[in-house]
Amino acid sequence: MTRDDHQPTDDATIRPEGEDQPRGDGGVEPDVSAISSEAARSAVAGIDEITATLDQLEVQIAEYRRLLAEEDASSHVAAVGEVDDEALGSIAEEIASDASALYSGELGESESPEPEIPSTQSASSVSSTVGLAVADPTIEAVATVDTDLEPEGLETPAVELPELFEELESQLDIGLHETASICVYVDGEELLSYLSSKEGSGVTPDPPPLFRAFSSGKAMAAATIWRLLDSGTLEIDAPVVRYWPEFAQRGKTSVTVRHVLTHTSGLPHDFGRGDVDWGDWGRMVDILASMPLEYEPGEVIHYHAITFGILVAEIASRATGWRFGDLFEAEVASPLRLTNTRFSVEYEDSETRGRIKKLHVPPGYYDPEMPSKMDWLLDNQIVSPGATCITTADDLARLYATVCNGGVSPDDETWLSEAAAAEVYTVHASAYNIEEMTKSKVGQGVWMFDDQPNRMAAPEGSRTFGHGGMGTSIAWGDPDHNVAVAIITDKMQDEQVNGRRLNRISAAIRRDLDLPVGALEEF
Repeated sequence: MTRDDHQPTDDATIRPEGEDQPRGDGGVEPDVSAISSEAARSAVAGIDEITATLDQLEVQIAEYRRLLAEEDASSHVAAVGEVDDEALGSIAEEIASDASALYSGELGESESPEPEIPSTQSASSVSSTVGLAVADPTIEAVATVDTDLEPEGLETPAVELPELFEELESQLDIGLHETASICVYVDGEELLSYLSSKEGSGVTPDPPPLFRAFSSGKAMAAATIWRLLDSGTLEIDAPVVRYWPEFAQRGKTSVTVRHVLTHTSGLPHDFGRGDVDWGDWGRMVDILASMPLEYEPGEVIHYHAITFGILVAEIASRATGWRFGDLFEAEVASPLRLTNTRFSVEYEDSETRGRIKKLHVPPGYYDPEMPSKMDWLLDNQIVSPGATCITTADDLARLYATVCNGGVSPDDETWLSEAAAAEVYTVHASAYNIEEMTKSKVGQGVWMFDDQPNRMAAPEGSRTFGHGGMGTSIAWGDPDHNVAVAIITDKMQDEQVNGRRLNRISAAIRRDLDLPVGALEEF
């Protein structure tokens, strides 16, 4: 708005003093030209002041939009607005309410889904920053670009895994997924990258579709710690306070890196409070540092469903002085060529956003709004290294294949020493699991399963290790046979159904590869 906006139009008629002025509705307005000159000057000054204020606001808005790198009106970015902090907290709390069921879903059989509470760093945080792409917290939800790949006419795989293909086709027919991506590595080399879709199935296209991995991405976050342990930058039995002094508050001086990796730190599984600002990394780090213990460290396993990614990211960042995003890229993504893995997607990256598969839920799902909530969190760039991972089955499988192959990547480069790779799936905690009320075994941020049946279809005595994600996915490695598998889908199921479908897909792969197989579940 400029000062000219307040001037009369060209066709305005200035009438003599004392004469009533006509109104647009046919009536008359009383003559106001006879007001005192002092009042007139006051009115003009008031208008000038308002105009100056509006001009300043326009400058601020222009600068604000420049800083946000907002695209023009035809782009996918929505207009700038204010985030409803209460709504953000509400969404996060709704998802967090099922934290206990999340643990049961990943490590046992439960009908309740897993909670994932992403979070991101504050722009003002320095030593506590994660270092990933973060939008200003005043952005409203951005319209999700829905340009799912059309896999019709995909190439036929060069290798036949008939049990797997039959199982996927059966699950597709009964509506367990819209699209499922499967990747299998044997002896460090990719055997199969396959897309099962109602629109056509076959070899995964290039570029591949992207999926939300949820907690399957926790291993990605933990992988940074594996590298730092291997290099000696971190020591597994060192107290966390050596790297993060503020963590010493309220009796946590004895908590070690091993405790954090094995979910035995004694901390609650989530923040346990409703005033968490999920968009402020520094705030969440402060809460964790000041949080009291619920259990003696090392005494019980209590899955850090909400906090795991924040804990490992902050420890890694404090130990190196690097922003976690940069550290993950340098230590994990780049050397392993995980070109499709990220923890957030920038607004202007429409190509990447368009590749993210839309989430679906079945009729009767406990929360039909879950897909839109996840879109909202994605659009608002809420980042948590243990929960908001966007990736492909191939990238997940490459990580596990490298560990199973003695630390040597599929590109024949040493990423971990052989000893460090073996430590990943060594049992570092075998303790009472207060969620499952049974004894569980945990490695360095991964879980071992040989109870029957299980989602990896591993037989009793197997050293198979892995991690699952909320109602959608699992990735696992069998070091005794040098096999790595990732299964990731776009349709969320309650954890009982999800566990069964993952068990059956894993079992089909094992049978195709002539591997020992555990108990098979029935739908």
